Amino acid sequence: MVRLTAAVAAVALCAGADAFVAPVGGRLAGVRSSSGMRMAAVPVKEEWVSVLKTSEIAPGELVPVETDGLQLLIAADLDGSIYATANICPHLGTPLDQGSINAQGALVCPLHKSAFSLETGELVGDWCPFPPVLGPLVLGKLEPPKNLAVFPVRAKGASIEVLVNRNLKAEFETKYWSGILDAQGKATGDYY
Repeated sequence: MVRLTAAVAAVALCAGADAFVAPVGGRLAGVRSSSGMRMAAVPVKEEWVSVLKTSEIAPGELVPVETDGLQLLIAADLDGSIYATANICPHLGTPLDQGSINAQGALVCPLHKSAFSLETGELVGDWCPFPPVLGPLVLGKLEPPKNLAVFPVRAKGASIEVLVNRNLKAEFETKYWSGILDAQGKATGDYY
């Protein structure tokens, strides 16, 4: 039997990546560009989304899934508890599905060996400890330590479901287009 542990969602919007990770909460995501141009607010639309069958993951496994533009990782720790996280390391964007779960039940990045709590997403241990010397002194300085985004997860029937913001891609694109339109307007003078 699979035990499920719900985790608190965190923010980790990865610019330039094909992944979007959003917070949970019933708020509106209004956007304002530097010029004061107001874009339409995109409502948060949180829903439980089926991402995997419970039979498709065993203790100690990591399974990448995608839903609504979100690149997620479903992880089963050594005890069989199921977790959902972003499938992108907050350090340099490395896919975490190539990583592992250590003896303490933390998700370990395959590239620089940073470990994250599957339950909370918090950094466990040192930031970027690998390779020795180069990791902590150089590579670890490229980005400040960050926590991994985690999502609430549950079993419903034979499915594993994750609570996600179904409008996150639209929210991201609103911010993206706001910046493009702002830059274009400044360049051409169209809205001054």
